[in-house]
Amino acid sequence: MLARKRLLVIVLFTLCGAQVGQLHAQDNSLDLGSAIRRVLDQNPQFRSFDFRARALEGEKSTANLRPALRVSGQIEDLIGTGDLNWFQGTEFTLAMSQVIEFGDKLAARNDVVSRRQSLLTAEQRVLELELIGQVTRRYIELVSAQQRRDMLDRAVSIVSSTVDTVTARVESGRAPLAEQARANASLQISQLARQSADYDVAAAKVRLSSLWNDLDPDFDSVSANLMEFEDTVPIEDLLNRLERNPAILIYADESRLRNAELREAQSRSKGDLELSAGIRHITALDDSAFTLQASLPLFSRKRASGAIEAASANLALVDSERESALLRISSRIVDLDFRRMQAANEVQAIQQNVMPQLETALRETQLAFDNGRYSLLELNAAQSALLQAEQNLIGAATRVHLLTAEIEQLSGDSLTESAIGVRQ
Repeated sequence: MLARKRLLVIVLFTLCGAQVGQLHAQDNSLDLGSAIRRVLDQNPQFRSFDFRARALEGEKSTANLRPALRVSGQIEDLIGTGDLNWFQGTEFTLAMSQVIEFGDKLAARNDVVSRRQSLLTAEQRVLELELIGQVTRRYIELVSAQQRRDMLDRAVSIVSSTVDTVTARVESGRAPLAEQARANASLQISQLARQSADYDVAAAKVRLSSLWNDLDPDFDSVSANLMEFEDTVPIEDLLNRLERNPAILIYADESRLRNAELREAQSRSKGDLELSAGIRHITALDDSAFTLQASLPLFSRKRASGAIEAASANLALVDSERESALLRISSRIVDLDFRRMQAANEVQAIQQNVMPQLETALRETQLAFDNGRYSLLELNAAQSALLQAEQNLIGAATRVHLLTAEIEQLSGDSLTESAIGVRQ
């Protein structure tokens, strides 16, 4: 089990990790691969699979049992009248009986339990994929929170420098005291935002570590570059590979289970023969005799028809649910891909068109402010515009990676070229 998990980590770390950029080691930092390994090894949801597996092993042992050999005793004519008064005509029979199953019921029972075990394994693969998707998204959210905090660090530094400049201007009589008050207020607001960012990072760390049942994270940071994007494969190729998704493959396992249940129901249409053999002692004759008895239930086919009909309907339902799931997931992937492309275009537009213009505007405004041609209001406006653009950039880049991670979880495949190369 552990070896299989390790292999899954290596493959799916490549699938889900490429979209968060180039990871690099830092002191006491956590990379995405380590986070995934912790989740697969320590998430409490996996414990239920161990218990369910043990329960199925018990069911398999029970399914392997043949009908029990029975011992029965019977006393007839114990007390009567006349010649049968007070044990005079008593007959005592001791017999052993065995049910002989027809319709290959033993194999049918075993097949049902085996298919349930296979379905349990498929459910575990689906859970693993879901948890990998969760840890990837929470990892990206933590990276985003860290980058917002870093941005606010720079904002506090810039505003603090502005406060020093304004204070010097006020002290030299070149600016009114009101400007110093506004500058100090801006600094307080920036520091409060920075403090809030600390809380956001701390909360994001706990949300991530809680996936492996740890509410006291033992790492300081995670490391990735939100602004790096991998080349993506055409969404049509991803949809063509959708049937390899464990969430779709599970329907094949469920179909096999329903087939096994149908065969088990059909096996009940053949009645079981019960044979009984024993010895009967007749008191009146003071003699014993060998007895043999056979019984076979009637109308077994009719009695099993309800179970057969229910199993047939459940089998047909699986195919319908599989087609519905394929359609639902496909449409969801297409929708997410449009949103991902929109977010990627927003990132490109902000990086190439918006940020350079605002950086130029801030430099010019800062220069004019230092020369006394612009007031603090103009400088604050330029700083706020650049800060807002950077926040929008981080938000758009975060959406790109989150949407990519969701697409990969839904498809069970990678959206990036590099991961495909590894897989092939």
